[in-house]
Amino acid sequence: MSMYGRDPWGGPLEIAADSATDDDRSRNLQDYDRAALSRPLDETQQSWLLGPGEQKKKKYVDLGCIIVSRKIFVWTVGTILAAGLLAGFITLIVKTVPRHRHRPPPPDNYTLALNKGLMFFNAQRYLTGGYYDAGDAIKFNFPQSFAMTMLSWSVIEYSAKYEAAGELNHVKDIIKWGTDYFLKTFNHTADTIDRVVAQVGKGDTTGGPDPNDHYCWMRPEDIDYERPVTECHSCSDLAAEMAAALASASIVFKDNKAYSQKLVHGAKTLFKFSRDQRGRYSVGNEASIFYNSTGYWDEFIWGATWLYYATGNSSYLQLATTPGLAKHAGAFWGGPFYGVLNWDNKLAGTQMNYILGKNPRKMSYVVGFGNHYPKHVHHRGASIPKNKVKYNCKGGWKWRDSKKPNPNTIVGAMVAGPDRHDGFHDVRSNYNYTEPTLAGNAGLVAALVALSGDSDVGIDKNTIFSAVPPMFPTPPPPPAPWKP
Repeated sequence: MSMYGRDPWGGPLEIAADSATDDDRSRNLQDYDRAALSRPLDETQQSWLLGPGEQKKKKYVDLGCIIVSRKIFVWTVGTILAAGLLAGFITLIVKTVPRHRHRPPPPDNYTLALNKGLMFFNAQRYLTGGYYDAGDAIKFNFPQSFAMTMLSWSVIEYSAKYEAAGELNHVKDIIKWGTDYFLKTFNHTADTIDRVVAQVGKGDTTGGPDPNDHYCWMRPEDIDYERPVTECHSCSDLAAEMAAALASASIVFKDNKAYSQKLVHGAKTLFKFSRDQRGRYSVGNEASIFYNSTGYWDEFIWGATWLYYATGNSSYLQLATTPGLAKHAGAFWGGPFYGVLNWDNKLAGTQMNYILGKNPRKMSYVVGFGNHYPKHVHHRGASIPKNKVKYNCKGGWKWRDSKKPNPNTIVGAMVAGPDRHDGFHDVRSNYNYTEPTLAGNAGLVAALVALSGDSDVGIDKNTIFSAVPPMFPTPPPPPAPWKP
């Protein structure tokens, strides 16, 4: 069947319908397709039919200044990126995971005990009544002078250890508190004196009706009774002991020239008095009951030695090394205190772990140190509670005789301690066991600072000899060579 129509461009339009089957038409189309594909196509035709073709990867990368292998370039960049990611991951872990910080080692036991020992002196210092024996309100200048000498000696030889413990200014302040008091007990501006204060207060223990510093159990700040001042006109032992205290302290304060010179002058005056007006300070008075002196020859050696260290004057050295003085002092024979350093014997020095708890009773005899220490210390201020009640002379006896522990802990106070068989009774009224003293605690502090801190920090060897001239003078330089 034929159909004729008009061509849209003006010619006839012919639509022919033949009788071919659908299968024939399909075969004819496939033939046409193969015929078309068998002809070569130009690049434009290929791009239209196939789209952009796959390009072959280049083996090298041009970096501008250098051409490198693509493989090496990819590995290098990958390695850098991986390393960066790993470093970032490690940093993140380090910052987020809690750190285990190393704390500085705790202070050793001796340093801790040293701090507490100085706290005891502070407690005595700030109590009204000033400088007095720890267990009682009475002031005995003899043992208290010894206490200041011991503290000064420890600072002279171990100032570096005091400084390392943060206690140097503290202990110097305590020493100055003591030496300021001693300067008030005699005419320290004079070259020659005829008296010195030996004691402030009365220590009668007979139980008489008159109030005194032993009979009454009161807070020092509540004392309202009269306290007599005892002067001494013939007291070689006391004056020489005080001279040693001022002379040793003058070395401690050598950086304060004016104060150091004041102490040296006072020490010279006292020592001259001790040599000019011979006698024992405890003869014929109550000091013989509490702090008796058996002689003054050891104080002559003690005072002369410290004056030599303070001044460098060889006459003091000659006196201190005179064999006769040592013989009179009993250096070559025994006695009740032979070999024990105390206010009555300066011929030897003493020990420490035993005091801090390594003993059969497992008790620390320094109050506030360790877990087991005396709780009934013979100390008025520690035993009377802070309750705003003013107790009279006898009113405080109920606290003295109470079986309850002290309401106030007198931290750092070393008590008198056990007997020779390690027996100890923690009873407030028994001062033979439980009374602390300034002299005893000064020796404790001196021993503790020597043992405390870094073992590499030893004695400050040159400090004690700062005023001592060299034993052998420096030889003059050799003469210039002779020239013809």
